[in-house]
Amino acid sequence: MARTLIKNATIVTMDRTLGTRPGCDLLIEGDQIAEIRPGIAADDGAEVIDATQMIVMPGLINAHVHAWETVLRGTGADWPGDEYFEVVLGKLAAHMTPDDIYLSTLLGALSQIDSGCTTMFEWLHASNTPDHSDMCIKALEEAGIRASFGHGTPKPEPRAGTPHFSDIPHPAAEIDRLCKGRFASNDGMVRLVMCILGPDYAGIEVNRKDFALAREYGLTTCAHVWGGEARKVPGGYRTIIEEGLLDPGHMAVHANFFEADEVQLLVDHGASLIATPVAELGVPRPPMISKVIRAGGRPCVAVDSEIDVSGSMFDAMRAARQLQMAFDAMEAYDPDAARQEKGRPDIDVAVTAHDVSCSSFEVLEWATINAAHAMGIAEKTGSLVPGKHADIVMLRKTDLNLAPVTDPVQSIVTHAHAGNVDTVFVNGQVMKRGGRLLADVGTLTQRAETTAHRLLDLAEEMGRPLRTGGQLPD
Repeated sequence: MARTLIKNATIVTMDRTLGTRPGCDLLIEGDQIAEIRPGIAADDGAEVIDATQMIVMPGLINAHVHAWETVLRGTGADWPGDEYFEVVLGKLAAHMTPDDIYLSTLLGALSQIDSGCTTMFEWLHASNTPDHSDMCIKALEEAGIRASFGHGTPKPEPRAGTPHFSDIPHPAAEIDRLCKGRFASNDGMVRLVMCILGPDYAGIEVNRKDFALAREYGLTTCAHVWGGEARKVPGGYRTIIEEGLLDPGHMAVHANFFEADEVQLLVDHGASLIATPVAELGVPRPPMISKVIRAGGRPCVAVDSEIDVSGSMFDAMRAARQLQMAFDAMEAYDPDAARQEKGRPDIDVAVTAHDVSCSSFEVLEWATINAAHAMGIAEKTGSLVPGKHADIVMLRKTDLNLAPVTDPVQSIVTHAHAGNVDTVFVNGQVMKRGGRLLADVGTLTQRAETTAHRLLDLAEEMGRPLRTGGQLPD
């Protein structure tokens, strides 16, 4: 059994009992953390890493990402409207081959590891054929990242004579194939989750079938949701819960327009709410953080799609904190508008805006242990505790943007970025060392560029050019 001893590190365990431990050692045996304490003796055969100038922390967890879109990275930051839904999901996804999905997902997953993320939730919309799903799974497995593979469904533009995607239940035959095949044991490094349409994108009949299918196969469900008047199921999760459809472990992503009572219902029924604050900036509502905290839940933050936002979880959690604090401050300083929106003329808005803590430790929880709970793997990862799997990130304290490190947790949340990541372990395996990813990327980036330009050429042929070339819009 391989043994690695990390010596004299500043260990941010993210365990509220163990806390942060300066000058401490961590022993990895095989794929697990064996000990965390000062003065662990190095025995023969153990690799010893001098971490005197390192922060050791749990690997970050990206609880919602579309890595299959990574080949279109950086094309959508200037989009003024619904190009993502109309062009990427409505048009281009149908033209992506299984090899395209493999290439893009592999690029995205390796990039996550490189930036200090050891676990990701990959939602695949473009499951056009079983081969598309299989190649996405293959990419996650080859990358070596811990992952949930979210089997979603295509969202093509409506065509005459064909049903709208919102009227089509999740494909039972494909779930059966996956559950009886590579996910016959759904407890490996890559796990299967059903990404259903949910109450915002499908009516109650489709939801009944989808939740029943997930229950039949014992699968966790996840749904994109927003709230508001456009949702397909009146009442949203209130109706879903009234019908007894929702099982614990469900994940609701975005939910910016949810009222507090619906958030409370979800939390009380064992669901998690995932915020992707940067991607959600297009809606005039705060990220789903304060409402989750007030409901007694665990907030989670994630990236979403690198088409228009950074893929770094350091960026995601920092933006989440800043945005939440900004919205809370606006609420406190515009009390009349806030009272009107909440329908509560009697509340003290200044108090409610500042009764939620966004301390650095809590913010880091949003991107580690809370996300592990949301993904149903908190017994394996999300904090550094003996017995858990060794998903570990080491940051250089001597880098110019971090030094001097006077408070390691504040340094991580406020100042750290992907460039500070020196070493990454996933399940006890070294994936990055000395600031260099160990994967053989070969011609990966060149192939990705070729694929990207092919898809962008296709978009132009469809009359929806996505290239701006840095030019001002007409």
